[in-house]
Amino acid sequence: MAGWRGRPGFRTVLNFVACVLGVVSPCLGAVGRHTMGECVDRQGRAQRCMPEFENAAFNKLVVATNTCGDPPIEYCLQTGVTGVTKSCHMCDSSNPRLTHPPRYLTDFNNDDNTTWWQSETMLQGVQYPNEVNITLSLGKSFDITYVRLKFHTSRPESFAIYKRTTEDGEWIPYQYYSGSCRSTFQKINRGVITNRDETEAICTDEFSDISPLTGGNVAFSTLEGRPSAYNFDNSLTLQGWVTATDIRIRLRRLNTFGDEVFRDPKVMSSYYYAISDFAVGGRCKCNGHAASCEANVNTGGGGARLICVCEHNTAGVDCDRCLPMFNDRPWGRATASDSHECQACNCNNLADSCEFDSDLYRRTGHGGRCIGCRQNTAGPNCERCLEYYYRAQQSDPCQPCNCNPLGSIQQQCDPLGRCQCKPGVGGDKCDRCQDGHFGLSEAGCRQCSCDSAGTVNNAGACDQVTGQCQCKQNVEGPRCDRCKPGYFNLDSTNPSGCISCFCYGHSAKCAVASGYAASVISTPFTTGQRGWTGEDRFGNEREIRWTQVGENLGATADSQEPIYFVAPAEYLGNQRLSYGQTLTFKLRVDPEDVRLSAEDIVLEGNGIRLSAAMTAQQNPMPRRVNQEYSFRLHEDPSLGWNQRLTSFDFNRLLSNLTSVKIRGTYTDRGRGFLDDVRLNTAVRSGAQPAASWVEVCECPEGLTGQFCEQVVPGYKQENPQLGPFSPVEQCFCNGHSASCDTVTGECSCQHNTEGIYCERCLKGYYGDATQGTPNDCQPCPCPNQAPCDLAPNGEVVCTSCTEGYIGDRCERCMDGYYGDPIGQYGQPRPCQRCICSGNIDENAVGNCNSITGECLKCVYFTTGTACERCLPGYYGDATSFPKPPCKPCNCYQFGTQAGGECDQNTGQCPCLSNVVGLQCDRCVDGYWNINSGSGCEVCDCDTTGSLDTSCELNSGQCQCKPGVGGRRCEKCLANHYGFSNSGCTACDCDPRGSLSLQCDEFGSCPCREGVVGDKCDACKENYYDVARGCIECPACYGLVQDKVDDHREKLRQLRDLINNVGVNPDLINDQKFEERLKQVEELAKDLLNEARKAAGGAGINADSLREALDALRDKVNEIEKAKNNAQATTNDAKVKVQDADETIRRIQDKLREANNYLDNEGKQALDEAEQAAANFGQGSREMQELAEQAKALANDQTEDAQAIEDTANQALQTSKDALKAVRDALAGQGDIANKRIPDLERKLQDAEEQLDKVNREAADALANAEASADRATKILANAQARQPNIDVDDLKRQTAAIKDEAENSLLPDLAKLEADNRQTVNDINDNYDAAEQLLKDAQDKQDVIDQLLARADAANDKAEQAEEKGRETLGEAQKTLEYLSNFEAKVQESKAKADEALGKEAEIRRIIDEAVSTTDQAEAALGSADSDARTAKKTAEQAKQIAEGAAADAKQVKEDAATIYDQATAVNNNADELKGDVDSAENTFNQKKRQADDDETRVNAAMDAANDAQRKADVAMAKVQGTLDRVNKILEQLDRFSGGGGVDEGRLRAVQAEYDRIKGELDPDAINAIINNLRIDARAQGRLLAYYETLRGDVMSEIRNLEEILRSLPDGCFRPQKIEQL
Repeated sequence: MAGWRGRPGFRTVLNFVACVLGVVSPCLGAVGRHTMGECVDRQGRAQRCMPEFENAAFNKLVVATNTCGDPPIEYCLQTGVTGVTKSCHMCDSSNPRLTHPPRYLTDFNNDDNTTWWQSETMLQGVQYPNEVNITLSLGKSFDITYVRLKFHTSRPESFAIYKRTTEDGEWIPYQYYSGSCRSTFQKINRGVITNRDETEAICTDEFSDISPLTGGNVAFSTLEGRPSAYNFDNSLTLQGWVTATDIRIRLRRLNTFGDEVFRDPKVMSSYYYAISDFAVGGRCKCNGHAASCEANVNTGGGGARLICVCEHNTAGVDCDRCLPMFNDRPWGRATASDSHECQACNCNNLADSCEFDSDLYRRTGHGGRCIGCRQNTAGPNCERCLEYYYRAQQSDPCQPCNCNPLGSIQQQCDPLGRCQCKPGVGGDKCDRCQDGHFGLSEAGCRQCSCDSAGTVNNAGACDQVTGQCQCKQNVEGPRCDRCKPGYFNLDSTNPSGCISCFCYGHSAKCAVASGYAASVISTPFTTGQRGWTGEDRFGNEREIRWTQVGENLGATADSQEPIYFVAPAEYLGNQRLSYGQTLTFKLRVDPEDVRLSAEDIVLEGNGIRLSAAMTAQQNPMPRRVNQEYSFRLHEDPSLGWNQRLTSFDFNRLLSNLTSVKIRGTYTDRGRGFLDDVRLNTAVRSGAQPAASWVEVCECPEGLTGQFCEQVVPGYKQENPQLGPFSPVEQCFCNGHSASCDTVTGECSCQHNTEGIYCERCLKGYYGDATQGTPNDCQPCPCPNQAPCDLAPNGEVVCTSCTEGYIGDRCERCMDGYYGDPIGQYGQPRPCQRCICSGNIDENAVGNCNSITGECLKCVYFTTGTACERCLPGYYGDATSFPKPPCKPCNCYQFGTQAGGECDQNTGQCPCLSNVVGLQCDRCVDGYWNINSGSGCEVCDCDTTGSLDTSCELNSGQCQCKPGVGGRRCEKCLANHYGFSNSGCTACDCDPRGSLSLQCDEFGSCPCREGVVGDKCDACKENYYDVARGCIECPACYGLVQDKVDDHREKLRQLRDLINNVGVNPDLINDQKFEERLKQVEELAKDLLNEARKAAGGAGINADSLREALDALRDKVNEIEKAKNNAQATTNDAKVKVQDADETIRRIQDKLREANNYLDNEGKQALDEAEQAAANFGQGSREMQELAEQAKALANDQTEDAQAIEDTANQALQTSKDALKAVRDALAGQGDIANKRIPDLERKLQDAEEQLDKVNREAADALANAEASADRATKILANAQARQPNIDVDDLKRQTAAIKDEAENSLLPDLAKLEADNRQTVNDINDNYDAAEQLLKDAQDKQDVIDQLLARADAANDKAEQAEEKGRETLGEAQKTLEYLSNFEAKVQESKAKADEALGKEAEIRRIIDEAVSTTDQAEAALGSADSDARTAKKTAEQAKQIAEGAAADAKQVKEDAATIYDQATAVNNNADELKGDVDSAENTFNQKKRQADDDETRVNAAMDAANDAQRKADVAMAKVQGTLDRVNKILEQLDRFSGGGGVDEGRLRAVQAEYDRIKGELDPDAINAIINNLRIDARAQGRLLAYYETLRGDVMSEIRNLEEILRSLPDGCFRPQKIEQL
C-alpha cells in the first residue's frame, strides 16, 4: 500500500525519511538557497529546479509473476510455535474481500483496513529455486532516492531489487538481500563500495531474519555508502545510478523454521510471500530543468504518460536537450552552482533554427550556427550581407549597392551604401559632381574657383554645368570673396557670410576689431547649482536640485506646467560679443512622451522676448539619454526663432540680456536634467583663436568708443531712455559749466550756481544766475549760511532760519530756545533748546529765559534751573520718566518731627522716637500711642500673662492669655485663679453652695455651711439637697454620726494594723504576738457587742450570720458590677475628654493660623489695596472679573464650611472666616457693619467660652469618675478584709451611699457634659448660620457698592475737573479746552476698550469650550488620570461661568461709559463757571494719580501670573492631547494588525517603542506633579482673588471720601475725567 501519499505533511515526511536514510540530493535541496520548485530566483536568474519529492509508486501499475486466488487457496498464519493449531484463511480472486492482487502494493490504504499482495504458498510450489518477480513501471525516468518494502509476512531469506533505465533495457541489480550472500548471489556479505565501481550492487543479511513474523520493513537507499554521494552534482556515474524507469523485486527464497520438511499441509500453507506496501521515493527526472511533471497523451501508445514541464529553454521527456533556437552552448544537467540554461542563438531574426557547432564554440564562446538565413544575409549569425549588398544598420534588410559605373571606381559599396567615387565626383552612388566641381565625365569632375567662405554652405560651389559661384546672403563679388557694405568679417562658419555692423545704430562703417580672443561662459555643474534657479512660465519660483552623482541640475514638475532652468547673472547683461555665436547644453528628460512648445528656449532683454522650440536649428527631440543642443544667436529666419528680428534688434537684445530660460520638463509630473551649459563669447586678449566677429566702428561727431557707445564731453543724449542708442546734442549750462552729465544733461555748475542748467543760485547765495557771468550769485548775510532773498525794496531777507532762530536776519532765538546769535550780550552763542528735564508744559509760552536758558514754568511739583529737583514736601527723581516724577511725602502728623520734610531722594519722613515707616505712620513692635505727638510708648506687657510683647496701637491693650486681664495682662480676670504662663483658670464655683464666685489661689471656692467640695457643689454628711443650699439633717442623725465616726476610727486602726502586718512582717517573740492577738480578740468582741446593740440587742446565731454573709457577698458582687460600670463610664469619659482636647487643639491651631494670616497677608493685602484704589473703577473689566472670582472663592469657602460643620474646630474657623469676609465686604458701610460685627464677635467669644467649659467639665467628670472608682475599690477591699466581723447594716448604708454618690455625681456629670456639648454644638451651628447670613448680606450689599461706584465715578470726575481747573489760570481757557478734547478722546478710548472686551466674549467661550472638549478626551483616554481630568473639566466650567459674567460686566461697562460720556459733555458746557483756590484738591489728585501708576505695575504682574497659570494649563492640555493622539495612532496600528494578513514585526516593534515612550511620559508621578503644579497655581490665583476682594473694600472707602468731596464742590464742574484713565 502507499496510503501515506495523500496525508498532511506528505512531502515533508518524504524529505525527512530521505535525509535519514542518507540520501544526499533531497537534503541538499531542502537546505539550499532556494526551494526546488523555483526555476528562477528572486532576481529572475535561472537556477536548478526539481519536481516535488514523492512516492513514485503510488497507484502505479505493478505486475507479479505469482498471485494467490486463482484458483482459490487456503493459507495459514505463521505463529512461530510448532504444534499450535494455525489460523487459516482463503485467498480468492473472485471475492473482493478475499483477494490480494498486485495493485494492493501501491494503493491507498489505512491502518484499520490493511491490504496486501500475496503469492501462493509453499504448498503450491512457491520456494527456491522457483522465484516470484514483482515489476513496478514508473512510466518515465525518475531519480530514485530509496525503495521501501513492508512485508505482511516474515521477510524472505533471499531477495533482490533491480532497476532499468529504459522501458526495453536490461535489468540492473540495485541491492541483494540474503542470509547466504555468497552461495545465493556470489557476493560477500555486507561488502564495501569503492570509487572504482560505485554502481556495484552489494549483498547484506540485514533484513533476512525470519523475525518479525509480520510488519517487517526493508529500506534501500540508492546513495548510501557510495563515496561520491556528497558530490552528486559532479558525479555522472551516480546520476545514472539513481535513474530508473522500472523497479523489480525478485523474491528468491522464503524464510522458514525448518518444519516444512515434514510436508505438513498446514505448515506448508503458512509459508508464502505477502507485501502490504511498496514505496519508491524519488523525483521525476528532469535534469534540474523543470519544477514539475505532467501527464501527456502519448500519440504512439494512446495512453497518458508523464513528461517534464521543461524550463531553461530545454525540451524532451526528461528536458535532455535544448530547444531548436537555443543551441548557443552545449546542453547540460543543472547543478546547484550552474543552471546550464540553454542560450538562444543570435540569428538576428533572420533564421528559424540553429545547430551547435563545437568548433565555433571553442573559437568564439558561442556555438550556435544559424541555418537558412533570409534577406540576402550570410554568416553564423546571419550577421552580414551577401556580396554587392549593404545595410546601414544591423536590423535593416540588405540592399543592392547600385553604384554608377561612370563615376564609380568599383561596384562594391561600404556598409552605408556609399560607392567609391572618382576625383571630383560625389553622391552615394557616384552619380554627380561634388560641391565646388562641375562637368561629370569618365575622368571625373573639374574644380570651381569660388571662395568657399563666401559661398553657400562653404562649399565653394558653383553651377555644376556653367561653373558660376553661389554667394552667401551678405557676400558679394564674382568669387564671393568680400562683404557687402554695412557688413564685416567674412567667415566660413557664418551661414550669411558676413556680420552686420551694430555700432548702436550710429554708424554703418565697421571692421574686425583686434585684441579679442574667443572665450566660453560655461557651467559644468561639478560643484553645485552655481546660481541657476527654476521658475514656471508665469515667473513663479520653482524648486530645482543639483544631483551630486550625475553632476547636473534636475527639475521635477508637479503638474502639466513646465519648469524652466534660469541662467545666473554671468550669462546676462551685455552679451553682444556672443552675437552670431552658439548657446549649447546637454539635456535629458523622463518620460520621453515629449510635448514641445514654441517657447522651449527663451531670451529676454531691452523689451524684446525671443523664443524657439527645442527641436529648432535641427536639434533632436528630448529623450531619456543625454543629448547636446546648440542654438545660434543670429536673426537668420532659418534658425527657427519665433520672432523675426533685424540684425540691429538682435544685437539690441543681446546688449542688455535680462533672462535666459531653458525648458526642463515636457510632461505632466515629468523630470528634466540639464548639464554642461556653454555660451561662446569673446574677451580682450591676444590669445588664439582670435574673435574675428567683434567690430570696431567709425563714429560720428559727439560719439566715441569702439562701438560708438560713449558720449564726447560737452555733449549729452537727446533721449536718455534709449541709453547708448540715443542720438547726442551739445550741453546748455547758462555759461556756468563747460560739461554736463551725458545721460541727464545736468551741468557741473560753477560760480555758486545750481540746477540742471545752472539756472539758480546756491542755497546761501542770492542773485540772477541766468545772466551768464561769474558774479551772478553773491553770499547771503545770514547765520549758519541760511538762505535769503531780495525783497522788492532791494533789501536782503533771510527766508529759512535754522531751527531755533527767528528774525529777518535770524538774529534772535525762538521760544523754547536760548542763546545770543549776534553777540548782543557778549560773545555770540548759538541757539539751543531749553533743558527742563521734561517737567514743563510743551504747549506753554515762555517756559525758559531766551538768553540764559533758565526754566521759568516747572510743573509736576519740580523746581530748579532745569526743573531738576522736587519741591519741598515731595520726593523722587525729577529727571526720570514717566511723569509726574515727584511724589508727595504724606508724612503722618503725629509720628513726624515738627516741621520735618521727607528725604527728597527716598521719601523717608523724620520720625519721632520709636516710630517707623516711610511716612512715620506706625510704632515699633512692642510700642503704642503714636497719636501722643511725642513718639510711641512701650507696651510693657506682662511676660507671664500676655501672648507676646505687642499691643493695640491706640489703647495699648496687650494680647492676654485665657483668663488674664488688665491692660498689661498682669492679673487674672474676676472669678479666675492661678496666674501662670498658661494663663488663668476659671474658678467655676457652684453658685448654689458658694459664698462667692471668686476662689482662692488654689481654686477652692468659699462654701456655705454644710457644703463641701472644691467647687462647693456637694453636701457633707448629715446634710442634703444641695440645690437648696444643703439642709442639715435632724439632731438624731448627729448621734448616729458620732457613732459612725467612732466606728470609722476603729476601722482605720484595724486597717493600719493589718497594713502594718503586711508591710512589716518582722519576726517577733511569742509573747508579743499573744498580746496583740488578745487585743484583736478584744476589739472583735467589742465590735460584736456594738453590732448586737445596734441590732436591738438580739443575738446572732450562725445561720443568721451565714445569711448575712451571703447577702454581703451579693452586695459585694453588685459593688463589683457597679465598679466595672463606673470604670467603663470613666473610660468613655476619658475618650470624650481626649476628643474634646483634640478639638480644642485644632481650634487653637486654626486660630493661630488665622491670626498670622490677618497679621501678615491681610496687612499686606490692605496696604496694596490702598495703593491700588485709584486704579479700579466701574469701567475696569479686570476688576469685575476679579470680583466675580472672589465671589466664587467665597462660595467655595462656604461649601467647605458646610462639609466640616460637625466639628468645633471647623465651625469656629468658619466663623472667623465669615467675620473677616463681612468686615472686608462691609468696610465703610456705616451702622450696618458696626452693629453686626460686634454681635458676631460676641457670639464668637461665647463659642470659645463654651468650648473652654466643655474642656473643664470633661476634666471634672473624669476626676469624679476616677474618685468614685477608687472609693468603690477601697470599700470592696475593706469589706473583704472584715468578713469575719463586720457591721452588716453599716455596710448596707455605705453601699447605698456609694450608689447614691455614683448616681448623684457621676451620672449627672456625664449627662451635664452631654447636654453642655450639645448646647455648644448648637451654639456653634447658630454662629455658623449667622455668619452665612452675614455673607449673604455682604453679597446683597455688592449691588449697593456697584451703585456707589457709579456715583463715585461722577464725584471723582468732578473732583478731578476741579483739580484740573485749579492748575490752570483763568487766562489759559484755550489750553483747558484742548485738554478737555484730549480727555474726550480718552473717554472714547475707554469705550473702545470696553467694546474690545465685549468682542472677546466669543473667543473666551471658544477657548473654554475647547478646554472642556480636550478634558473630555483626556478623561476617556487616560484611565489613571480620570479624577484629575474631571477636576480640570470642573475648573474649565467654572472659568466659563467667570468669563460669561465678565462678558455681561463688559456690556454694562460699555453702557455706563456711554452714559458717562454724555454726562461729561453736559458738564463741559459749564466749565468756565468754576473758580477758586483748590490747591489741596490738586495735591490729592496728583497723589491718586501716582498711586494709580504704581499700582498698574502690580496689576500687570498679577495678570502675568494669571496668564502664566493659563499657559501652564494650556501646556498640560496640549500634552494630554498629544498623548491622546499618539495612543489613538497606536490603536489604529493595532487595528490594522488585527485586520488580517501577516504581522509586520518591524511595525510591531515600532508600535511597542511608541507605547513604551508614551508609558514613560504617562508616569503617574509625573502626571501627579503636573496636576499638583496646576493646583498650586489655582491656589495662588485664589489668594490673588482674595487680595483683590480686600482691595475692593478699600476702594469703597475711597469712594466715600470722593462722595464727601463731591458734596463740597459747587455746581457746574466741567467735563469729568474717569478714575480708570488716571
